[in-house]
Amino acid sequence: MSFNHVLRRTGDVMILAGLGLCVTAIILMMASPVHAQQDRNADSDDPWLGGDWQFGAFGQIESNPYRGADSTDIGGLPLIAYDAERMHIGIDGIDIKAWQNDFASVSLIGDFREGPFESGDSDYLRGMKDTDMGYDVGIGFSTRLWRGELVGSYLTDVADTHNGHEVDVSYSLPLELGDVHFEWGAGVTWQSEKLVDYGTGVSRTEVRSDRAYYAPDATFLPHLDVTIAYPLTENLNIIGTGGFIYLSDEYTDSPIIDDDYVLSAGLGLVYTF
Repeated sequence: MSFNHVLRRTGDVMILAGLGLCVTAIILMMASPVHAQQDRNADSDDPWLGGDWQFGAFGQIESNPYRGADSTDIGGLPLIAYDAERMHIGIDGIDIKAWQNDFASVSLIGDFREGPFESGDSDYLRGMKDTDMGYDVGIGFSTRLWRGELVGSYLTDVADTHNGHEVDVSYSLPLELGDVHFEWGAGVTWQSEKLVDYGTGVSRTEVRSDRAYYAPDATFLPHLDVTIAYPLTENLNIIGTGGFIYLSDEYTDSPIIDDDYVLSAGLGLVYTF
């Protein structure tokens, strides 16, 4: 059996796992009215509308793995979000808990996916089709495990941008040092063939003498993450983030990719009321 055949079979399994998560969520949601009533009886606060507003700003620097492009990308955006016990809606994404208990939850999730590159990012990328921003939706799952939390998600394209799928499984562990809150995490992301092609593929119309045709397969991307939060006042927090993504051969074999990893760091200021 060839390696590519194994990858395709693995991809089928990951898509089925994601669809299985969706089915599980639907089954759990059918029981959610009873569970929601139990939550209301146990807690007088509204789990949907009894939350807080968050305003702030977040800036990030990230290494750029694309050939000929600037070595780093710097960006920033305002942070506006509403955060309740069972609902988070903001610029950084949507997470609506369709079902939860004291140990686990299932959520409906959605988030923007920024286009990986533009043809104007470097001379080498000229002639490539610009990648558009997309929007992915799916199902998220989380459960307590040992001292931390195991989180899984399944996302699929709904904006006809890449028509791919993504499954992520990660584990995070919190740590308190005085007033500083740390959260360390590690996981692995599976991306379907079409999603990998979205960021690394070279079509036959984009081929030139120094840029060969490239059509990748599905792949796994291990990652490490850290978040640090420090309260400046009762309502004002400073947030720091860091991340490392290891790019597999399906990425690094692409003629438009130069590096085999992506590093990122971010800093934000958030006011909650």
